[in-house]
Amino acid sequence: MLERFLLFAQKPTNCDLGNNGADCQTILPRVLAGESELRTGLSIVFAVVAGVALISLMIAALNYVTAFSDQDKIARSRRNIIYSLIGLLIALSAEAIVLTVVGKL
Repeated sequence: MLERFLLFAQKPTNCDLGNNGADCQTILPRVLAGESELRTGLSIVFAVVAGVALISLMIAALNYVTAFSDQDKIARSRRNIIYSLIGLLIALSAEAIVLTVVGKL
């Protein structure tokens, strides 16, 4: 494992760092993603998670309304509503935390 790290850590002899390392011949990928790409990508991920939580919340609410007097179905629907709200809260909190941290970079 240490040998592989040392192989990656070595600076190639034909590397011109004045050109942002464009002439470097390494086996490591070049990532040109910046703050805006990171923010966009994570916003998409959190939007999908929040969308799934909202759909789950709507399905659970519909099950709760149509449960009539079936206590088992009412309890299951109530539990699913709570879990959906927790998932939505986590997704929104995670996005707020990431946007705050990325804004500080």
